[in-house]
Amino acid sequence: MLASPPHRIILMSPAPRLLSGMAAMACAMVAFSGTACAAPSSSTMSGAAQAVVIKPLAIVAVDSLSFGDLTRPTAAGTVVLDPSGAITTTGGVLTSTAIAQSGPRRAGTFTVNGDPGRQFIIDLPTVAILRQGSRNMRLSAFRSNWTAGTAFSPTGIFALTVGATLNVGANQTTGTYTGTYAVTVTYQ
Repeated sequence: MLASPPHRIILMSPAPRLLSGMAAMACAMVAFSGTACAAPSSSTMSGAAQAVVIKPLAIVAVDSLSFGDLTRPTAAGTVVLDPSGAITTTGGVLTSTAIAQSGPRRAGTFTVNGDPGRQFIIDLPTVAILRQGSRNMRLSAFRSNWTAGTAFSPTGIFALTVGATLNVGANQTTGTYTGTYAVTVTYQ
């Protein structure tokens, strides 16, 4: 007869069995609560950040908007001054007799400085008032040489010219009429 191999008997002490049972029970409780029973983990990733500081906008008045000298008309009319400096008249204000050629006639000019190559917007007023004592004349229909999509030159400069329409009343009181108007420049 062949001898049978010896049998091994392994005895476990009660402590490891108790600990493994407690671990199983903890996992069961965590699983019951809807949380996975896994070793904690974390992951970190760096994100890119950037800030660009650009040149602030600046606008400087160079020449006043000037309609020249007008002869008082007997009927109301307008003097239209284009941003190019060209002038036309309507109504009682006639170009050949109402505009004395000796008076200064020019579009308003400004130097606008900003970030080279960046687009910007020019906002002009709807109306401005020229006053002489208690009398006044209204400026309207402001326009400029700026067009949508205009960007600063490589040197960051834009030469802005502004024109408007001067509304002259019939028998407008003689004198020098003065006033101001606002021009606003904003990055687009």
